Amino acid sequence: MLSPSSRLTFLLFVSTFFFACNSLGQHPEEGGILEDISNEVLAKELMDKALILDVRTPEETQLGIIEGATIINFYDDDFEAKIQLMEKSKPIVVYCASGGRSSQAASILAEQGFMEVYNLEGGLYGWQNEGWPVTQSLNDLGSSAITKEEVMTLVQESNALLIDFYAPWCAPCKAMAPIIDDIEKKYGESIHVERVDVAANPELGKTFNVSSIPVFAIYREGKEVWRNNGLTEKSILVDEIKKALE
Repeated sequence: MLSPSSRLTFLLFVSTFFFACNSLGQHPEEGGILEDISNEVLAKELMDKALILDVRTPEETQLGIIEGATIINFYDDDFEAKIQLMEKSKPIVVYCASGGRSSQAASILAEQGFMEVYNLEGGLYGWQNEGWPVTQSLNDLGSSAITKEEVMTLVQESNALLIDFYAPWCAPCKAMAPIIDDIEKKYGESIHVERVDVAANPELGKTFNVSSIPVFAIYREGKEVWRNNGLTEKSILVDEIKKALE
């Protein structure tokens, strides 16, 4: 039979063990989730409802990405600023080449208030080794419908021009697409709206100093009069268009 002091020690051990087990993968102070997941869980349970974040370098992403992924290089100096553009209330799955960088990135996301964060075990190597698909490499996306020379001509000759610099795999870009469509419908007669895929035309990104996406820029008679990076409220875009047209 245990002595009173031994029983107390045992109860403390059990309660500590129980708390630790139930806290696994949780952020008690935030009520959030931080867990490793398998390829099957991503493919069958999270692919259609989670944001997917690829934290590899541009050179690595040339080899292919998981469909729908947003690409933000973990080694970028402004990595933490860029991830703030992503919606914190949605589940987010992070991956890299083999799982190391993505594990670190997942911890940063959790610290910054993302409520449901998952690290893909084995990274893209593991994903491909199990036969799950990747999209075309960025080199195979094909050329944009508009060239650098055509964009420069638009800037110089348009009375007013709004350019949406985007990439097809960028989640914030996709979120902004309906807003840009609506603006084009309502204000298209007054301002030319052009979409530029900087993934297909990286030289255009360099020419227009686009280091992250989406970027929205307004030009009036050959001069840039306004620019904003990241998710932008429709009301702000409309106000800036009206100012440019005054």
